Amino acid sequence: MISWDDRYATGIKTVDDQHKMLILHINQLGEVLKNPTPNHKEIVFANSLVEFLEGYSITHFKFEEQCMESYRCPAHSQNRQQHAQFLEFFDHFKKKFHAEGFSVEAFKELHQTTSSWIGSHILRTDTQLAPCVKTK
Repeated sequence: MISWDDRYATGIKTVDDQHKMLILHINQLGEVLKNPTPNHKEIVFANSLVEFLEGYSITHFKFEEQCMESYRCPAHSQNRQQHAQFLEFFDHFKKKFHAEGFSVEAFKELHQTTSSWIGSHILRTDTQLAPCVKTK
């Protein structure tokens, strides 16, 4: 479970709100996966969360990259590279999911990876935007 903390703040409300939305959905996925044998409704919900996370991540990444570029954030290229790596991971997950179908283990791995990635990415990379916002 990820809890929003002011340490995650980037200085841009829209980016922070988008981060909060991503965290909310990642946490919802974690809640579904607490049940070792999810029912059909929970599986459908987990699938819809994955679809949401993919689309929302793409939209969010584009917006955040534009912000970093416009504020001339020194982490801009690092941020773009990390986003590409995350989307590559996500694409690999989706291909495996479509080939093999739903499995609690695969979704737990997805949840663990996304939870870990988003926390460290925001703290190490995205927050480098805050000083740039303050000086502009």
